[in-house]
Amino acid sequence: MSAAAPFVPPLPPGPRRVVVGALLVGTLLASMEVVVAGPAMPAVVQDLGAAGLYPWVFTAYVAAQTVTIPVYGWLADRWGRRDGYLLSVLLFVLGSAICGLADRMELVVAGRAVQGLGAGGLVPLTVTVFGDLYPLRERTRMQGIFSLVWGLSSLLGPLLGGLLTELWSWRAIFWINVAPGVVAGTIVVLALPRALGRHARAPDAPAGRLALLRDPTQQAVLGSGLVLGGVLLGVVGYVPLQVQAVGGGSVLDAGMGLLPMSLAWTLAANLAGRLLGRLGFRGLTRAGTALVAAGCAALAWRADAAVGLVGLLLVGMGMGLVISTWNVAVQEAAPMHLRGTATSLSLFSRSVGGAVAVPALAAIAGIRPGTSSFAQVQDLPAGMGRLFLALAGAALVSAVIAWARFPAARSPD
Repeated sequence: MSAAAPFVPPLPPGPRRVVVGALLVGTLLASMEVVVAGPAMPAVVQDLGAAGLYPWVFTAYVAAQTVTIPVYGWLADRWGRRDGYLLSVLLFVLGSAICGLADRMELVVAGRAVQGLGAGGLVPLTVTVFGDLYPLRERTRMQGIFSLVWGLSSLLGPLLGGLLTELWSWRAIFWINVAPGVVAGTIVVLALPRALGRHARAPDAPAGRLALLRDPTQQAVLGSGLVLGGVLLGVVGYVPLQVQAVGGGSVLDAGMGLLPMSLAWTLAANLAGRLLGRLGFRGLTRAGTALVAAGCAALAWRADAAVGLVGLLLVGMGMGLVISTWNVAVQEAAPMHLRGTATSLSLFSRSVGGAVAVPALAAIAGIRPGTSSFAQVQDLPAGMGRLFLALAGAALVSAVIAWARFPAARSPD
């Protein structure tokens, strides 16, 4: 499938840049919140107890985000982009405040769930609005900027989480979302036309949504992305634990531990925007998933020292290439009136994978729901070894799906 309607810019250049800036702020907050909590969570457990709830701090966020992603996609195609974005910002800011005020771990988990309900709209609606504001040639360039911000969040998140927790309090990682979130939401609501996307109420929309699932590009992205999402959150959630609980590092060390992956992601995402027009969607998809699989294999061999560093660099490079490629590919494979749905489905599959993977990996590592501290976990180093081996296997499955199922297609012009 391809969009048949000619492109008509809905905003002049000035207001368009203002809206894009605000959308990127929301993207930075939502994506950073996935990784900023990793280095801080051991400190949260030390302060509030309930180590058995450790994986649920990540799972609550991702699961709530996962549930709402397709809802926001449907709302964006039916009622327009602006109102859905306003709802997502309000929920994200509310959840951040709940976490910042929490006096027990159960409230942190609840606040993360509310955050996730909002985050489910921030990223997919940003990608969808980019598709509305720019034609394909410019959108490929903007996708590089979007991916750069996403990678920047991965770069800043772990470091910021470690610094704020060590120098101030773990609560700071949640309070930093409030003011920027309110400002970004206000700008989008005031500047973005309310009618943007409302033309999407096509009479064949239900049949069109079913047709999306039969499209080979969508199938490849959904299948490979389902597994890749679990790999991503597994690395983000458990590398800091490896650094602290197994390696004996500090909170700041845990934050620094993810920096190689984040830096590689940022550089590769920017490179993907430049290479997409030459290599096409399938070439970058195959390269990215292969790099992730190689990186996870290195982590499974040795998660520390030089081998672990190489593994994180490879994972970051692969993620930077493949995620940015998929965001554009699914939009180009969908008709205009289902662009929001197609974008949200891609993100939905990765979120489902992440939501399932974190508690499953905890069980593999031997971290039981009733555990009050990591010292109680029997032979945690061996458990973490099993965890990284499972990640390597999952990354290989994702690569096999992408190589076998992603269709050949012309490169974007």
